[in-house]
Amino acid sequence: MNFIAFLSFSVLVIIILTLVFGMTAYFLYKIRERQKRKGVDIATYEELKEEEGRTYLFLDEVKWK
Repeated sequence: MNFIAFLSFSVLVIIILTLVFGMTAYFLYKIRERQKRKGVDIATYEELKEEEGRTYLFLDEVKWK
């Protein structure tokens, strides 16, 4: 009977550890995504047009920021 108690306890510990590692990985992923968005500089078509000084732009001619 003691062996069954040991197995059930080890299954419980494995489940709890899996949940803890899963939640930790999720929060680390969210932090990394938030940091990525802060560094992105978004330019509109009109801003790029004014910067180049033209009336139209082809995307392969534009210098990306």
